[in-house]
Amino acid sequence: MKVGVCGFGVAGGAAAMLLARAGHAVTILERAPQLGPVGAGFLLQPAGQEILAEWGLFARIAAASTRIERLEAYTAAGRRLTSLPYADAALGACAYGVQRGVLFSALHEAARTAGAAETLGVELASVEENPGSITVRDTTGRVHGPFDLLVGADGARSVIRQWLNPHTRSADYPHGALWGTGRSDWPADTLYQVTRNAQQLTGLMPIGGGQCGFFWGLRRAELAPLHARGFPAFRESVSRLCPQATAILDDLRGFDRLTFASYRHALPRRTASARCVLIGDAAHSMSPHLGQGANLALLDAAALSRQLAIQPLAAALPAYCSERRAHARYLALLSHALSPFFQSDSTLLGRGRDIALPLLCAWPWMRRQMCLTVAGMKTGFLDRL
Repeated sequence: MKVGVCGFGVAGGAAAMLLARAGHAVTILERAPQLGPVGAGFLLQPAGQEILAEWGLFARIAAASTRIERLEAYTAAGRRLTSLPYADAALGACAYGVQRGVLFSALHEAARTAGAAETLGVELASVEENPGSITVRDTTGRVHGPFDLLVGADGARSVIRQWLNPHTRSADYPHGALWGTGRSDWPADTLYQVTRNAQQLTGLMPIGGGQCGFFWGLRRAELAPLHARGFPAFRESVSRLCPQATAILDDLRGFDRLTFASYRHALPRRTASARCVLIGDAAHSMSPHLGQGANLALLDAAALSRQLAIQPLAAALPAYCSERRAHARYLALLSHALSPFFQSDSTLLGRGRDIALPLLCAWPWMRRQMCLTVAGMKTGFLDRL
């Protein structure tokens, strides 16, 4: 088939590589003027590791990343809220802290080697689907296609999702986070988070090469005042909450190497038509508190490629949607429910979380459910009970 892949993030890159490897004529349509990684580091969960190993890419990525053995969260006073070892989910299980550029480079090289073509600077404006083909028009009026299949991997603010669901609106969270990467040798093998009520949240994650990912949660409306106060004041605020972050901030030296990312919740009812399918954040955007975005993207691309390999397009797209629906809905709804307990204006929710989380983690059955969820091994509310 002739396949158009809109967006070259994790989902689009994986889909382009797999479909090109399968012999399809793949064209990547990317809005950026040049391809490159967007965002800081991320957690590569066990489910994603298995997929990348099948594709022959995992060893390369793991060698440039850091093995993460547990997730830990503390209050500003130093009281531990959670400690979730990956080994509680499965013997030998772990995550990897990965620099986004490492995964991007591996996917980009593999997609090019498989023969995927690239068209850059394509800002999507509209989609037109006919019985025998599908095309897209960009904001300059250029038409791209026709394609037999259009893969919508255009992210959390997907134009293609809106075309498929014209009467559904996504929900923007009032909160987001500043993300950056700096040099630090701490923590060694842990995603470490510190929170004060639900108003302040920061985290550190080693991502290989002596680098550590850093994030600082805040409301979108607080971003301009934060910049106005200056970087030294910001450094002081972060250091009071999490002294271990000071080395990273000293390496960053200013706001230029920090990027603000807002969060969006979107779980569309319709994720495919006869010749179009959504994958990755376009199909299920959510807050990053469960650390599942990249892994869901990899699993989506694998499922789509697998279904297209075993049956015709008319049957493959519904089968793909059915296969991925439960897992995506579980994580999206759970993330949506938990987000206010970690980032909101509610002191009450923060205090309730500080009471409940240690009790839940002390209950072996619940701690295992939590570990399975963050590892990407629990695919639904009733799975692995």
